[in-house]
Parts: sequence; structure tokens; C-alpha cells
Amino acid sequence: MNNQKIIGISGYSSSGKTTLLKKIVSLLVEQNFKVGTLKHAHHDIGIDIPGKDSYELRKAGSLQTIVACDNRYALICETQNKPIDLITLINQFKDVEIILIEGFKNEKIPKIICHRKINKKALYIDEFTIAVVSDEPLDISLPVFDINKPIQIVEFIKSYLFNQ
Repeated sequence: MNNQKIIGISGYSSSGKTTLLKKIVSLLVEQNFKVGTLKHAHHDIGIDIPGKDSYELRKAGSLQTIVACDNRYALICETQNKPIDLITLINQFKDVEIILIEGFKNEKIPKIICHRKINKKALYIDEFTIAVVSDEPLDISLPVFDINKPIQIVEFIKSYLFNQ
């Protein structure tokens, strides 16, 4: 794995992962950290549009297609029905200090679990859980943070990643 620091933000659907992650990314960027994000999708994804050249090249059989403009580029890789492993995905990142990974709750990475009372689901914790963010108090041995106070979560992440 690269030298980047990684931490997962996991939880059930509608637990507030993306909303929290957006706030965390913004706060870290304000503090001059170079942040990358990796999001798991439970459905097929497509970033190229039918009829566009990149789409047509991919559909013609290209296993890797890069779409580029002056401000960004995207690499589209066909995995031919072979799920890609997390390490390979992490190793795609360049020039970032922190990689925040949304989802992938069953992976063996340090993770913060998002928990919301409205979901009416049992709290998910595994041996790689380092903290929980919630909208309700929880009586657990791990650190618990208010999901609506992202600066506290950012400070915890920085402490965890850089003070070990």
C-alpha cells in the first residue's frame, strides 16, 4: 500500500456517511491536507455518456479509457466481472495525504461507523472500528462523536492518523 493514511467511514444506508464525509473533506482541505476519497457503490456505475466517444471506445472493448480535459481526468477501467480489491483501488491514489473511504464496511481497515437512531438498526461495530458518530448518546467503550459536530471528528481523525 502507498504511504497515504487511510480511514473508512462506514455504516448502513442513510446513516449520513456522505453528508459527514463532505464536511470532513472540506474541513481537512481548509487545514491544507491533500485528501482523496473512495466511495463504494452497490450498483453498476457509469461516468461516460452513451453516444460520447469515451463511451463508444469502452463499449468497443477498451479495458481502460481515460477522459481528460484541462481541469481533471477520469480513468475508467473494466474489471470484466472480477471485483477489484481495496488495496488496488487505494494504490490508484497519487499526491494525497489522507484517503477517506466511504463504505467497504467489511474491509480490514480502521473505520468510523455512522449510526443514526432513525434507521432503527443495531449498531454495527467490528474489530476495526475506532470510533462511532451518532445522533444519539451511546454507551460503548469506543469514542462516540456527535454526527453534527464534524470538527471534533476531524480532530480525532488527525490524532489517530498522525499521532500513532
